[in-house]
Amino acid sequence: MGETKAEQLVTAVYKVHVHCKQCANTIVTQFTQFPGVREVKLDGGKVTVKGIGFDAEKLRKKVEKGCRRRVELVPPPKDIVTEVKSKKEELKIITVRVPLHCAECAARVKEVLLEHKSIYAAKIDLGKNLCVVEGVIEEKKLFEYIYHRTRKYGFIEKVEKKEIIVEEKVEVKKKEAEKKKEGEKKEEVKVKEKVKEVVAPYFIPCTHPHFIDYSHPELHGFKDTVFLHCSHSNQFLSNENPEACSVM
Repeated sequence: MGETKAEQLVTAVYKVHVHCKQCANTIVTQFTQFPGVREVKLDGGKVTVKGIGFDAEKLRKKVEKGCRRRVELVPPPKDIVTEVKSKKEELKIITVRVPLHCAECAARVKEVLLEHKSIYAAKIDLGKNLCVVEGVIEEKKLFEYIYHRTRKYGFIEKVEKKEIIVEEKVEVKKKEAEKKKEGEKKEEVKVKEKVKEVVAPYFIPCTHPHFIDYSHPELHGFKDTVFLHCSHSNQFLSNENPEACSVM
């Protein structure tokens, strides 16, 4: 097994017009055939491509030429939070001897190999009739796949394994609902702090000699909150005030 290497998993998003199923299959095939592409997802007119070591702009030009339609590279959004996740992967490097008659035949074999989802890269040596395949495909399935697509018998000459560390940047977009909740929580905290600071100096304790202290209603059996404070006017014993206390 070879040395462990860290590879960056690239994610690119494209916009392309799709009008039928056959057109969609052609677009996916054009994206998949590019070296380094691992995964292609088509959702309407949006194509999400993941892979290692591919140029997003070169891929756009290649697909645009192959499909004969306009392909736009969508820039990533600005209001995102990026997280890096890493995982180990074990890849196989399989050397297959396949009869290759001409350059056109070699190019066709390479396109067929790259169309497989478990094959990430392929190199063709026309002079030696060799195909070097890199991916996670099994040897038996690779042999069957080559014969099924090209009607050529291949022979496995060598199988090597290497371990790599794939680092992927995951874009986490903040939802507007979460932002609103955070804003509401902050406003609630501010309101509570303001309520704590409120002071009511207008409550004047009653100083009548026969007045029962209603500031502690639990001591006298009163539960009505109206009697918590007395707010009689300063003219407590005035005869001119009809609401003043009476003197026995």
